[in-house]
Amino acid sequence: MTKKQYGELQQGDKISVFGQIFVVKKIELSEKGVKQGRTKARVEAVNEEGQKKIIIRLAKEEVEVM
Repeated sequence: MTKKQYGELQQGDKISVFGQIFVVKKIELSEKGVKQGRTKARVEAVNEEGQKKIIIRLAKEEVEVM
């Protein structure tokens, strides 16, 4: 397993979050915020059972990629 930043993820990447494997379906990056001054990533992902999850993290945070 390797690690990528949330901001570097691409559609189709398999990630390990919440102890489950998810496939990235869509990713959006926000503009830098006024309060924190950091970019956020909004990731739409689907697990093996077809359940959709929305994950919002800082774009610089790392996640395990399969």
